[in-house]
Amino acid sequence: MSARERFFRKVQLNNDGQSSDIKSADAEVRAFCLRMDRLAQQISQWFAGSGIEVTLTTRHIHDLSTVGYSLNSGIYRYEITAIRLQNGDRSVSILPEQLWNGAETGIVALHVEAPGFQQVFSLSMAPETGWLIRSEYQSAKDNVIMTEERFFEAVDRLA
Repeated sequence: MSARERFFRKVQLNNDGQSSDIKSADAEVRAFCLRMDRLAQQISQWFAGSGIEVTLTTRHIHDLSTVGYSLNSGIYRYEITAIRLQNGDRSVSILPEQLWNGAETGIVALHVEAPGFQQVFSLSMAPETGWLIRSEYQSAKDNVIMTEERFFEAVDRLA
């Protein structure tokens, strides 16, 4: 094989690798958006008829964690569901932030606010389905599966 043939083979292999990385990142963005939609449905069901106002909105994210996968592909800009729970002067905001942060995927901040009180939890997508949760100041190794029980413990100040 000539140097020219090796060169163009290498170019082709590198271009194929970049294309698959972009497709993989795009698939992960779609999975993140789908998981947020499912979380919104689940939370809406949990609070149905409770008197707590559940508001679902669309958040426009400019996700810098995906920029390396090509600005031209548009992966770093996407719309995703955000959730707000309101009970008088108490609220919980569940806001997607970015796709990747180190080893974590699907990063979401859960803000709990009540008079004289604020607390933040970090959510990330669990490997197969569901979510992981931890306190804002804990490391990712302290993540636990977010069950219904753990969710209601986290948002207890909403009551």
